[in-house]
Amino acid sequence: MSKAETIKQQAKAVAKTGRTNMFATKAVFEIAMEMGYHELADFIFMDTKAYAHFILADEMPQSTQEEML
Repeated sequence: MSKAETIKQQAKAVAKTGRTNMFATKAVFEIAMEMGYHELADFIFMDTKAYAHFILADEMPQSTQEEML
């Protein structure tokens, strides 16, 4: 599984908890860390703008996908 797919699955798992709005990046980061989703937490920490694009468009920006290879 690619890192991008792992991040997508982790984000969906965090969303399913219903604990926060997925645009509340600090809360999503904290929940991801609690759940052991370090790939998602790293993605949010390193590129919040790309994370916001992912939430809005349900796709990883192309530049982010290339960096994850």
